[in-house]
Amino acid sequence: MSEAAPSQDFLAEEVRRYHHFITLALWLAAITGAEIVLIFLPIPPMAVLTVLSLMSAGKFFAVILWFMHLIYDKKLLFWLFLTGLLLAFATFAAMIALFGVERIDTKWFA
Repeated sequence: MSEAAPSQDFLAEEVRRYHHFITLALWLAAITGAEIVLIFLPIPPMAVLTVLSLMSAGKFFAVILWFMHLIYDKKLLFWLFLTGLLLAFATFAAMIALFGVERIDTKWFA
């Protein structure tokens, strides 16, 4: 049996996606460089942490959308992934709040 050759439209789409991946990788490298520079700037620590968190979240969503191919899949898969992510974050936040350091009884350590 002979396999049919891929169509020109399919090949053009694959080339376009390949270039998107390379462009995204370059942007992620540039953002990472900006994060490193940001750490050494004389800016208040809370501002640095806020900007680093926003940049990190942007990189995270870029990676899951393109490199995990969620941008090309049905939207339901993206919403399922986001729901799981939000549940994991809520569980993590609840555990941090539940077992926070300020709730430890220190009278036994004195």
